[in-house]
Amino acid sequence: MERLQQFIQLVHEHRADILLLQEVWQTHRHRVHEILAERLGMNAIYARTNGDRLHIGFEEGLAILSRHPLRHQGQKILRSSLHPFARRQALAALVETPCGNLLAVSTHLSINPWRNRRQVQELVEWIENQTTSAVVGGDFNTAENSSPIKLLKSRWLDTLRHIHPPECDLSTHRISIPLLGELRHRLDYLFIYQTEKIWQIVNAGNDGRYPFSDHAAVWTQLAIRG
Repeated sequence: MERLQQFIQLVHEHRADILLLQEVWQTHRHRVHEILAERLGMNAIYARTNGDRLHIGFEEGLAILSRHPLRHQGQKILRSSLHPFARRQALAALVETPCGNLLAVSTHLSINPWRNRRQVQELVEWIENQTTSAVVGGDFNTAENSSPIKLLKSRWLDTLRHIHPPECDLSTHRISIPLLGELRHRLDYLFIYQTEKIWQIVNAGNDGRYPFSDHAAVWTQLAIRG
């Protein structure tokens, strides 16, 4: 619960209106998305990905939270291994903001390069076939110079890189390995897809000050173009 409180503090500091979450866990006693929704005064939508709270006592999944009304727009099971405890998917919700509707999508992709490429292609098709304006975020499990991210950048706007120059380190995941030391990777992204330039990026960044996760939080401030 201490990690949840740290995350809540981060949300308050950034005055976030929409949250795209991955690996949101549930047990017989606690449902994290419901706890966050209550403490933050937000609406929430959740989709189980792996595990089963009712049968084995634990599960994890994707969640979207918002201060604005949410409408569930479906979830997409992405092609991955046949292992029953390693599914990958995307969850979509329509956010009814005062500036207009915006599709919000949370996703968590495979670490396997071949499966990752196929999942990105599926994700692009699924999102672009149902909307003209979306914010897509999550753990893409692949580096910025990889072919899947290059494909996404050719179609969608990478909000962090739009604000920060190429030489800026945007690592979101750090791991310490004996003999090798600390390794840094950029695995987490927040993209904007729009067929018409309605939304503009005011600011963007990542925040790893709180140890509630081994990944840094990625944030973006949007506004309607004047």
